Amino acid sequence: MGNHGDICSLKCFGHSGYDGSCCHLEDRNWIMGPIHDYQMFLDKLSSKLGRKVEFAEVFYDFEEGSKTFPEKQVWQSPENFPAFRVDTEKFRKPCVLYNSTTKSCTVYDIRPATCRNYHCDYLKEYLKLK
Repeated sequence: MGNHGDICSLKCFGHSGYDGSCCHLEDRNWIMGPIHDYQMFLDKLSSKLGRKVEFAEVFYDFEEGSKTFPEKQVWQSPENFPAFRVDTEKFRKPCVLYNSTTKSCTVYDIRPATCRNYHCDYLKEYLKLK
């Protein structure tokens, strides 16, 4: 996971035992999107898995996402889509590509630009010190 993997997986926001907040919806007004390079990502994921991965397996479009989370304001803005699909059966509602057991992204090596370029304020400060 690169030089910040332990922070994101083991001490997210400086809290021991807390992991990958940016990869979880939780109870926040939060969205994992927009993913502008979604088609390139789907192509890479399909190649990685050896099968065609459909858009709806990994992403929400605006119509579905806004209906799924009507109480969350950021999910009501079309410019925030496509957004990563979350596992609504799990308590923290992780991205469907996040492995809650290993506390890591299953597609870290091919993650889209939105994920590659995201650094929370805590991680930005941490990386500045290293």
